[in-house]
Amino acid sequence: MNLTTDQPAGPPLLHERVARRAAESPDAEAVTAGRERVTYAELEESAEALAAYLRRLGAGPETPVGVCLGRTPWLVVAVLGVLKAGAAYVPLDPAFPADRMEFMLRDSGARLVVTEDALRARLEGGPASVVSLDRDWSRIAAADPGANPHTGPDAGNLAYVLYTSGSTGRPKGVAVEHRSAAALVDWALTRFTPRELRYTLASTSLCFDLSVFELFAPLASGGTVVLAETVFHLPVAASRRPVTLVNTVPSLLLDLLASGPLPASVVTVNLAGEALPATLARKLYGTGTVERVHNLYGPTEDTTYSTWSTVPRCCAKPLIGRPVTGTDAYVLDAAGRPVPDGDAGELYLAGAGLARGYLGRPGLTAERFLPDPFSGVPGARMYRTGDLARRLPSGELDYLGRADQQVKVRGLRIEPGEIEGALLERPEVRRAAVVARGGAADAAGLVAYVECDGRPDPAVLRKHLGSRLPSYMVPAVFVPMAALPLTVTGKIDVNALPEPPG
Repeated sequence: MNLTTDQPAGPPLLHERVARRAAESPDAEAVTAGRERVTYAELEESAEALAAYLRRLGAGPETPVGVCLGRTPWLVVAVLGVLKAGAAYVPLDPAFPADRMEFMLRDSGARLVVTEDALRARLEGGPASVVSLDRDWSRIAAADPGANPHTGPDAGNLAYVLYTSGSTGRPKGVAVEHRSAAALVDWALTRFTPRELRYTLASTSLCFDLSVFELFAPLASGGTVVLAETVFHLPVAASRRPVTLVNTVPSLLLDLLASGPLPASVVTVNLAGEALPATLARKLYGTGTVERVHNLYGPTEDTTYSTWSTVPRCCAKPLIGRPVTGTDAYVLDAAGRPVPDGDAGELYLAGAGLARGYLGRPGLTAERFLPDPFSGVPGARMYRTGDLARRLPSGELDYLGRADQQVKVRGLRIEPGEIEGALLERPEVRRAAVVARGGAADAAGLVAYVECDGRPDPAVLRKHLGSRLPSYMVPAVFVPMAALPLTVTGKIDVNALPEPPG
């Protein structure tokens, strides 16, 4: 179901923006990876050739095409080529198990997958025909663009399908349309200067939505995408190009900073995906070179970023800020009514960034994407995030944690995220996770896992929490850990936390 089919065309689509930059500055550097360098003209020419070849094989609007490549300029060529063909790319991380990639190809209905010879064997025999960029390039380069003419995708066609974890254990594909991805980039170009985007580090897996910003915000602005395996390769990448913007998860950046300061060329840091500790923001500003730290929030279902805030140099708790351009954010109670400012409620999102829904899962789509009673646009919907927030009198949003992590102590509701946020105010605390053990009938059931610089003093932490939270919200047990377990996306893996001692 499309959000609204009668809206005007809106901003240029992703591939159209790149084509414009290629026409304006063909010799400018578009993508770099290690010592490899690709100009805008080379990127455009290669992507056009791949698009013509894919169209000859049947790719077109609403056609999913898998992309499974290492972090070289070919990755950007493949994504751009799929979009130019009018199709939608389905990212497959080479690190994924073969059966997971096969499931994603079958579930998405992809009949083509673009890869390279080093990965070809893992994909052959699956549901999709394999196009190997290195082995097949002579045939791809010879493809006649005029042999399969097309008008290109419409704003309402699919741009990509990203698979996220499902509560049932099966990944679910989030179907995002061109108009939503274009709206994200359009917003980015109003908030980030060409200087900031000049050399943007692209270290996020294509399977995660931060990658949409990392690739297309710099390309749309005429900047350079600096590909890296992970954010931990930033120092090496910055030794070759003066990286100006880093876009990552707070946990990963904390680990990176443990080995040394950021390169002096970095002027802007975007942090998203989990709660941002105030201590991290202050540490970044303390480098003397970082000029802006942004706290961004948004699920894949709302095209990467939904709200944003520039973190002040001195703040007790970073907020997730205000909605990005074209997005609405509602804080509602259990009956779907707006709650007063300052009260906690569930966060709902609406507007230009909303995804089409979950691919092939109409029931789940109907459950999470609801009619928007606050919009005057016929057919408008809102996404139920499952996140808790409160709107402050300033209009900014304060993120409180997940609704499904909510526990009760003596009938009083507790959001573990609120306790974690208070712990992160302590300068020695690098990461924190609060979980309920043994049913959490009282405070004895709350356990705080803390990763600190040095060995934490539970008495100090308990006193700190007691000065900010009701006594029933202060955990009875504090478990110090050298490092909290993380998921592949850099978030705290709550399911991997050990049982507390005793």
